[in-house]
Amino acid sequence: MMEIHDAKGADSRFPGLKEISRRYMNDFIAEIKEILEGIEVELVDLEMEPDNTEHLDSIFCSFDAIRGLAGLLHDAVSVRISDASKDLIEILRKYGAPAGKSAINMLMFSAGFIRKIIDSAEIVNDPLFIGEVEQHISNIRKLTEDIILEIRQPEGRKARIGEILVAQGAMDYSDVEDVLRKQSSTFSRMKFGEIVLKEKKADVADIIKAIRLQKVRNSGASDQYVKIPLERLDQIIGIIGNISNIFDSVRDEAVLRFGSNDAVTAEVSKAFGMIQDVKSILRELRMVTLQQTFRKLTRLACTIIEENHLEVRFSTMGENIEVDKEIADNVVSPLGELIKLLLEKAYSEQKDDMCIGSIEVVAYEEDDSVHICITGDRTVDIAAFRSDVRFAEVSERLSELKCSLTIDDMDGEGTRISILIHR
Repeated sequence: MMEIHDAKGADSRFPGLKEISRRYMNDFIAEIKEILEGIEVELVDLEMEPDNTEHLDSIFCSFDAIRGLAGLLHDAVSVRISDASKDLIEILRKYGAPAGKSAINMLMFSAGFIRKIIDSAEIVNDPLFIGEVEQHISNIRKLTEDIILEIRQPEGRKARIGEILVAQGAMDYSDVEDVLRKQSSTFSRMKFGEIVLKEKKADVADIIKAIRLQKVRNSGASDQYVKIPLERLDQIIGIIGNISNIFDSVRDEAVLRFGSNDAVTAEVSKAFGMIQDVKSILRELRMVTLQQTFRKLTRLACTIIEENHLEVRFSTMGENIEVDKEIADNVVSPLGELIKLLLEKAYSEQKDDMCIGSIEVVAYEEDDSVHICITGDRTVDIAAFRSDVRFAEVSERLSELKCSLTIDDMDGEGTRISILIHR
């Protein structure tokens, strides 16, 4: 079979071959475009049903088909993108892991890069575009490694910063072992991350990310749960609240009639305390995960990014962290406003900078609080950010939810907006 790239030299010997080759190429391109449209539909379905393996299987087959067609077109870049995307899907299928937002975003970006190549083959000669593709493939590899590390984490064993740094490619095992030896020294009271930073074995950004990942992965629980409709739970909480008020009055009356040391007063006080315990337990049952909150936030952020034609990647982590349902429902809007403000201040004003930016939202538990951090890889004028009337309004709304808001420039490494939710 004649290779496409040999067609030019064979034109004089085989009249019409050039036209046949062009027709085949156009057919291949048209088929790839059709497959990409199918991938986009499947990604939407996967967003709605992240546990549905049929969607994953279909997307895997689609990237496999694109890989084959791209090979016939001698499109090495699309082949590499397809291979990386297939590897990611294969890991999700192999371990039965649900397709999270990061995975769906990566597959969506893969389809976008391939579409750009199909629409304009000359783009592969653009060093900037190729640099973006290389970064994208690297991001897919890191995500795949993170998924493997999280799935293989032994039950009951805490995630370690060193292991996370190795999995991310930020450190070698030999460096980790060296740091551990120094940390175990009786003369050293420094933490693992402090030693790594002091000896410049990893960047501060990598260390911070590893610490956040450690907090997220170690916040999981192995308790069993039963489902209770929130409407019914709120009704029970209301009834218990009324009973609590009644017993409060009965307790006061018992003290007046019989005195604080009387047996009847003691039993009433004990019953009142038990009701308060039940009330606290019911409030804990009202906790929900941040999954729906982050899903809404992702759609909002991606809409803003698309409408403003920004080159920014958005991702979330810590969807399984639990907060009160009222906070989960009402914190979406303030978070969305903060992300919109960050995009406006840090990214839309730097359109000449062709590097793809990134914003990550991470939730984790610490002590008796939940932290939600919005981290961007570009800096802003912190004073100007705080003085913006929208920032003040968001701060006030979060305060009503008993949440505090801070912002810092991460020592010039980017912008971090931190929301502390008090339980």
